[in-house]
Amino acid sequence: MKQLYLIMSRKNKIVIFLMLALLVMIVLGESTKKRINWYPSFAVKHKIPFGSYVAYKEAQHIFDKQLKPVNQSPYVFLKKHFQDSTGTMLYYNSDLVFGETNLNALLDWVDKGNSLFLSGKAFDKELLDTLHLKTGYYFNTNFDKQLKFNLSNPHLKVLDTVVYHKTATSPFFVIKDDASKDKITELGKIYDKKRDTLYNFLKINFGKGKIYLHNFPYAFTNYFILKDERNLAYFEGVLSYINLQKPVYWDTYYKNGSRTKGVFEYILSNDAFLWAYRLTFIGLMMYVLFEGKRKQKPIPIVEPLRNESLEFSKTIADMYLQNKEHRLIALKHIQHFMDYVRTKLHIDTRKWDKELMENISEKTKTSYFDVEDLFEMIDFINNSEEIDAKTVLELEKMINKVKK
Repeated sequence: MKQLYLIMSRKNKIVIFLMLALLVMIVLGESTKKRINWYPSFAVKHKIPFGSYVAYKEAQHIFDKQLKPVNQSPYVFLKKHFQDSTGTMLYYNSDLVFGETNLNALLDWVDKGNSLFLSGKAFDKELLDTLHLKTGYYFNTNFDKQLKFNLSNPHLKVLDTVVYHKTATSPFFVIKDDASKDKITELGKIYDKKRDTLYNFLKINFGKGKIYLHNFPYAFTNYFILKDERNLAYFEGVLSYINLQKPVYWDTYYKNGSRTKGVFEYILSNDAFLWAYRLTFIGLMMYVLFEGKRKQKPIPIVEPLRNESLEFSKTIADMYLQNKEHRLIALKHIQHFMDYVRTKLHIDTRKWDKELMENISEKTKTSYFDVEDLFEMIDFINNSEEIDAKTVLELEKMINKVKK
């Protein structure tokens, strides 16, 4: 028994030594890597690709003393400065969803005769409804070319202004009715020879003031501005619509990277703390592995038979994801949706036409435009040889929106 104990102890030491050697190799390998943080921060203090440090420095040069940073929500800021603040409030982020209280405060301030500049991929539904707008998505089907934007003003027009990645999808605005067009001025659009109404930059008269809506917030990021001189010209052209004679309240609050971090998130963002956390975790696992063994023979547990159909489905899904079969996943989504239309809605799907979309819209109480957008996405996937994971997620969102 004593010899067996010594043998086991020696084996444990060898295993521990090998694990420590492997850990040292991992640490050395990680320490030599230079990782690029692609998080869409939009924070003015961040110099990462999708921070907006460069944009803010350029704005300081353009607006000079008129530039005033605001690190509060619109409601809190305007509650204090509603009467004495005039000029333009500028917000940009991946999503600009303020909520009812903040949105009403901003609209009241604009109605007073001021300007509001918003740049984001998504906006409050209440704001778009108030302005008689909705958003659609432009899918770049030509993978060999990048997206291009135009500014309508011939003095600001920048042809071949490119986006930061090739297979991008970009939102654009759709004006719901002709009556509202008198209050809306088109300032920029996505460049496409076949379609001339892909507006991604609009000016809307609202009360005594103006609202500027811009659908490409990445124009404010370090990567976009520094990548090409045409991109910088586009960024400066967008800002040129802001009145230089009045204060410009530049938001630093509604940014992904400006939100307060929790303790655990702070630990993970700091390399030293992160490695301390990893070493602690590995040490605990080693203790459990070598010292946490039961001292008596364990009583075997007889597990009941389980229904493993869910695990089987998850395994199949993981196989698709690991092989990057995004198009096959999307086709399965489409197949299930069509089966839902046939079995649940009792609609014949053999002929894809306007009547089919109208029937689906009527049965599901969904907007016809949402159903039309879904079928446009399905056509895009069917005609594409390959797609990315982002397109699959977008398809799932559109299907859920119709089925709701």
